[in-house]
Amino acid sequence: MEARLLEKAQKQAEYCRVFSNAKRVLILWLLGTEEMSVSDIASALDASLQNTSQHLRVMKDRDILSSRRDGQVKYYRVEKGECLINLNPISVQTLQKERKKITETEI
Repeated sequence: MEARLLEKAQKQAEYCRVFSNAKRVLILWLLGTEEMSVSDIASALDASLQNTSQHLRVMKDRDILSSRRDGQVKYYRVEKGECLINLNPISVQTLQKERKKITETEI
């Protein structure tokens, strides 16, 4: 088997392991179009800051995300756009619409 093809397959397998968790897929969708702070991501996921930070760390350790700090606030963005290639780009919009619907019904 060609070494380059095997390397691509190994990368894909690693992505599959990372995205076997639904919260991480949601994070990728959220960050697909914009940079967000940890607290904004946690709020969008309705998850704790600790849990969200753990997921972000897993994704950052695999160079899927990158971060920057502005004072005490940490922001994340997608570092490797190829992660989004096989995902439906409408998913980000759909997630935002669903979140808006849920918020409106709670009011």
